[in-house]
Amino acid sequence: MKIAILASGNGTNFEVLTKKFQAGEIPGTEALMFCNHPNAPVIKRAQRLGIPYETFSVKECGSKQAYEARLLKVLKEYKIDFIILSGYLRVVGSTILNEYPDSIVNLHPALLPKYPGLNSIARAFADYQRGLIDKTGVTVHFIDARLDHGPIIAQKAVPIYPDDTEETLETRVHETEHELFPMAVSEVIQTRMKRGNKVKRALVSVSDKTNLVPFVKGLVENHYEIISTGGTKKKLDEAGIKTISVEEITGFPEILDGRVKTLNPYIHGGLLAERDKPEHMKTLEKLNIHTIDLVCVNLYPFKQTIEKPNVELADAIENIDIGGPSLLRAASKNYASVTVVTDQADYDRVLKEITENGDTNLKTRAELAAKVFRTTAAYDALIAEYLTKQTGLEDLEKLTLTYDLKQKMRYGENSHQKAWLYEDALPKKFSVLQAEQLHGKKLSYNNIKDADEALRAIREFQAEPTVVAMKHMNPCGIGRGKTLEEAWDRAYEADSISIFGGVIALNRQVDLATAKKMHKIFLEIVIAPGFDDDALAVLEKKKNIRLLQLDFSHENEPVRYETVSVMGGLLMQEQDVLNENVADWKCVTDVKPTEQQLKTMMFALKAVKHTKSNAIVVANNERTLGVGAGQPNRIDSAKIAVKHAGEAIDNTAVMSSDAFFPFGDCVEYAGKHGIKAIVQPGGSVRDQESIESANKYGIAMVFTGYRHFRH
Repeated sequence: MKIAILASGNGTNFEVLTKKFQAGEIPGTEALMFCNHPNAPVIKRAQRLGIPYETFSVKECGSKQAYEARLLKVLKEYKIDFIILSGYLRVVGSTILNEYPDSIVNLHPALLPKYPGLNSIARAFADYQRGLIDKTGVTVHFIDARLDHGPIIAQKAVPIYPDDTEETLETRVHETEHELFPMAVSEVIQTRMKRGNKVKRALVSVSDKTNLVPFVKGLVENHYEIISTGGTKKKLDEAGIKTISVEEITGFPEILDGRVKTLNPYIHGGLLAERDKPEHMKTLEKLNIHTIDLVCVNLYPFKQTIEKPNVELADAIENIDIGGPSLLRAASKNYASVTVVTDQADYDRVLKEITENGDTNLKTRAELAAKVFRTTAAYDALIAEYLTKQTGLEDLEKLTLTYDLKQKMRYGENSHQKAWLYEDALPKKFSVLQAEQLHGKKLSYNNIKDADEALRAIREFQAEPTVVAMKHMNPCGIGRGKTLEEAWDRAYEADSISIFGGVIALNRQVDLATAKKMHKIFLEIVIAPGFDDDALAVLEKKKNIRLLQLDFSHENEPVRYETVSVMGGLLMQEQDVLNENVADWKCVTDVKPTEQQLKTMMFALKAVKHTKSNAIVVANNERTLGVGAGQPNRIDSAKIAVKHAGEAIDNTAVMSSDAFFPFGDCVEYAGKHGIKAIVQPGGSVRDQESIESANKYGIAMVFTGYRHFRH
C-alpha cells in the first residue's frame, strides 16, 4: 500500500510518522509528501528524510477546483492508496474525497466534536480558565465533507493543570499527538491492507443459530464470502445467503458422520498463515490456499446434554466438539489477522466495526481471542469433570473448575473491595444463586455468604417446621415447632438481640402469622420455599428486606465438594454432610441419656455443625439457647453459650461441641450451670478428665466419634 502525507507547516508529526514508516513500525510505503506552501519547513524535513515530495499552492493553480484536480493527478501518478493529513491546513474538497472514500485520516488537537477548526488549543485553554473544562486532547479521525468531522478512530485526553500556560498545554498536546497518531495510523493501514486481499472470507459453523442470519447478511454486505458446513449452511442457504461448502475448499468430503470436516490444511492453513511473513503467503499461493479472515463458531451443546436427566454416556461423548475448538483456537492464535466470534453477544460489535472501518480493530480481535480461550477452557473443564466422574477417580493431578459470571457485585466484604459472583457451570438447584428474588435490592457479597450458610443449616432440619436465624455466618437462633410461627417464636427467643439484621431461612412456606412477626424487626433476608400472598404483601412493606423463594425439594441434591481459596492456591474438601445415627454413639458416663435427651443432642449437634469453631451450642428440644462461636479456646465458647442460655437452662438442656474437650474445664463449667447432657466427638488424650467431671455432676455424655469443625 502506498501512502501520501499532506502537510502545510512545520512537519513535526510528519517526521514522527516518517521515522515509524522507515523503521517498519507502520506498514506500507510512504511514497509522497505533499505541501501546499512551497516554503514550509516540512519540505526540508522531507528532503532530509529522503521522502519524495511535491509542492504547489491554490494561488499557483488559479482556483480551488484546479488545485484539487492537479493534486489528484499527482496522487494518481504516485499510485497513492491512502492519505494522511498531518497539519494540512486546508479543507479537502469533493474531488479528492470522491476518489479516496474512507481513505483519508486527519489529526486534530482537540477532543472532537469539541473545538473544530483553527486555534483549538487556545480556545480549550480559554474555556479552562473560565472553569468550563478540565481537559482537552487529541483526535484521529476519518474525514468527510464537513470541517473536522467524520468517524473517530482514536482519542486521547490531555488534562489541563492549574500551573499550565497555553504554551505548556500546547507542548503536551503535541507530545500526545506524537504518541497517538502513529499508533492509530498503523492500525488503520493494517486494516486497509487486509481489505486489499482479492476477497475476504468468513467460516461460519454454529450449533446455536440465534441471530445468525442478520449477522452473516451483514458480512456479505461488507464483501465477505461465506464458507459453511452442515446445518449452518442449510440455514443460510434457506435465508438466500450464498455459501461455499467446506468440501469445495478442501476437495475432501465430510467423513465419519461429520466428525471430520474442517480438520484440513486448506482450512487451518488459511487461518494460521501470518500475513506479514512473505514465506507464509508464498506457501499459501503455491498450494492455492485462500486466507480466512473471520471465524464464527460456537460449540456442540455438551453442557446442555449432560444436564439432561439420565443422559447416556454415548450421547455425552457424541456432543464433545473437536473441529469447533480447533477452528476457534487456530483463529485466536492468529488474532493479529483473524477475527474470531464464538458468542452471539459479540455479533453487533463485530459487524459495526467491519461496516465502519472495513475490519475489526486489533484491540477487539485480541479481546475476542482471549474470550475464545476462556470459552474452550471452560468447555474442556466440563468434559474433564464429566469423564472423571465416570471413572470415579480422586486425588487428581489437575483440578479443572469452571464458573460463569452471574453478576458483578457493587463491592465485596468491604466497600473498597471489588467483587464478582460466579456460578457453577452446572448450577446446583438448592443454592442461593438459584433463588428467585421477590423483593428488595440486589444481594451483597456478605448477604450471599450469610444466605448460603443459612441454607446449609436449614437443610439439616426437614422433619418439622424450623427457622434458622443466621448472623455473620453463625446461627444466632434455631427454633423448631409444630407450626412455622412457633418455630419463628423459638428462633427469635434464642437471641432477640443478634437476630436484628439477620438472615432468616425457613423450611416451610411463610404464612401470614409468621410474616407479621418477622415484619416487626429489621431483617436483611428471608429465604423460604414460598410465601402466601398475604404474607408476601406484609413483608414487602419493608423497603430494605430481601425476599427469596427457593425450591426446597432439591435440598438433598448431592453437593459433594466445596472449595475455598488461599493465597496462591485452593483447598477442596467433601462437604460435611455426614448423617449421624444415635445408635452409633457411645455413652461414656455413669448416667445414660434418655431417649428425649438423645433427640435433643441430635438437634444441638446439627446446630453446632454450622457454627464457627471453636463451637459450643446449648439447646433444648425446641431451640438453641446459647451459641458460642469462633473463640480461640473452647472454654470461652462454652462460657458465651452458657451465658446466652442463662435461666433457660433446665433439666432438658444439652450442650454440643464441634470437637473434643481438650481439658475437663468445659464439662466442669457446664455441670456448675445445670447442663445435664453433653454430646461431643471425644478423642482427647484427656477425655477421662471430662468423663470424671460429667460423672461428678450427674451428666449423661456421649461420644460420636466425628468432629464437625467449621472454619
